[in-house]
This record gives sequence, structure tokens and C-alpha cells, in this order.
Amino acid sequence: MTQDLTCQSNIDMQTLEDRHKELENAWNDLLKEKREYEARIHYLEQQEKQFELKWELLIRETQKLADDKKQFERRKKFYDHVQASYEETYSDEDNIVHGEMFFSGVSNQKALKKRYKELIKIYHPDGESGDTATVAEINREYDSLKTMMN
Repeated sequence: MTQDLTCQSNIDMQTLEDRHKELENAWNDLLKEKREYEARIHYLEQQEKQFELKWELLIRETQKLADDKKQFERRKKFYDHVQASYEETYSDEDNIVHGEMFFSGVSNQKALKKRYKELIKIYHPDGESGDTATVAEINREYDSLKTMMN
């Protein structure tokens, strides 16, 4: 009977050890799943942050594009005005565009200088629509207005 008890006891111990190993394996599997879950959450959080950064960049660039479009339209309107005035002001007698209309609407020194640079880019003799006499007229009018604004 003692042997039976010892044998039964060994079987119970073996069963307990087996059950302990099963529980330990189940626990380790749960910990592994938890780590994978946490890693996935971390990955998704990083993806969300990256998406937000890209979205903000897209918004900024879209706004910049809209601003550039407005600026382009203003410049186009100005150049169309200059072209229309050029056609009206072009003198057949002396082939010179008179400078008064180029600086219309200019009210301060900074705007005057900016307009002057834009006009020189357009009418410089080395350019496509360049003309030495027109540049001389622009320079004359620019000097005159610059003196008046000082």
C-alpha cells in the first residue's frame, strides 16, 4: 500500500508538473501576444504621427500654391496692363514707350524700386522684347520719381 501511495504521489506530482508547464507556456504565450500587441500599437501611433505630419505639409503646400497663384494672377494683370498701356503709349514718331505709365500706382520708394527691377527685366536690350530707347525712358522716369520721393 505504501508503494501504491508512493506511485500515486509520483503520478500526482507528474500531473502537477505537467499542469504547471502548461500554465507557464500559456502565460508565456500571453506575454508574447501582449508584446506583439504593444508593438503594433506603437507602430500604428508612429504611422498616425507620420500621417499627421504629411497632412500638415500638404495643407501648407496647398496654401502656398494658392498664394503663388494669386501672386501670379496679380503679376499677369500688371503685365497685361503694361502691355495694353505699351500699345497705347507707343509713339510712332520716336519709337519710344514713355515711362509715366510704367510707374503709375507706385506710392513709396520700395514699390518704385521693385517696379523698376521688373520693368528692366522686361525691357532690357538683351531681352526678347528689349529696347534701348524704352530702357532709357524708364531710367529717366525712375530717376525723376526717386528724386521726388526722397
